[in-house]
Amino acid sequence: MPNIISLQSSGKPSAKSVLLGTEGPAAAAAAAGPSVPSNTLFAEGLPEDCNEMILGMLFQQYNGYQEVRMVPGKTGIAFVDFETEVQAGIALQGLNGFKLTPTDTMRLSYRR
Repeated sequence: MPNIISLQSSGKPSAKSVLLGTEGPAAAAAAAGPSVPSNTLFAEGLPEDCNEMILGMLFQQYNGYQEVRMVPGKTGIAFVDFETEVQAGIALQGLNGFKLTPTDTMRLSYRR
């Protein structure tokens, strides 16, 4: 069955399209791909001057924190390693959406 979004006369998605996952936050999450738990987090939306020390200070408050790895030649992204998937998940819940500056909000996901 194709994913067809039906709009009500008001121009808003119908309850059926939302329930089927063809509209709304669930559809956006599905479009981003599956989020399979991992002991490594992917951080993006970081300011240009962000470094291992700054991120390390944020993540070291979570049990199991191991290290931050910036990506050479790429600004605004990093990987953060934890001992277990559970520990990484707790850090993801706690710091996803954290505002590093007034204009830079860190987005976290599991490594793909």
